[in-house]
Amino acid sequence: MPSRKIVANELATVLRQISHPDRIRLIQKLRIGDQTVNEMAAALDITPTRLSQHLAVLRALGLVEIESFAQSRVYRLTQPQLALWLIDGIDFIAHRIGKVSDSDVQRAKQLWEEDALEPVDTAEAA
Repeated sequence: MPSRKIVANELATVLRQISHPDRIRLIQKLRIGDQTVNEMAAALDITPTRLSQHLAVLRALGLVEIESFAQSRVYRLTQPQLALWLIDGIDFIAHRIGKVSDSDVQRAKQLWEEDALEPVDTAEAA
């Protein structure tokens, strides 16, 4: 029984930390591959400072790692399947979304899935 409690507490901690809308979008953006803060900030329409704060939270959890190339730092998900898990989670909350139509929910899923199919130029990210 204690092991289930420990695991449940850890899972709750991770879920609390990723529960910010910007962090969910950030995780989805990182799903397509290594990216710099400026690339992600521009794509997500978030200031680089705010994005760096979100990345720090995700790094503290071990969900994101950083690698330096010359003058650039690139970030990546340590477990890319987390992004897929979040997309799958949309089905669990779709019935609760009163402000958003079913077509909007499906469109969001489609866009995130399409993003993952786009090739990323890692040389450009460096």
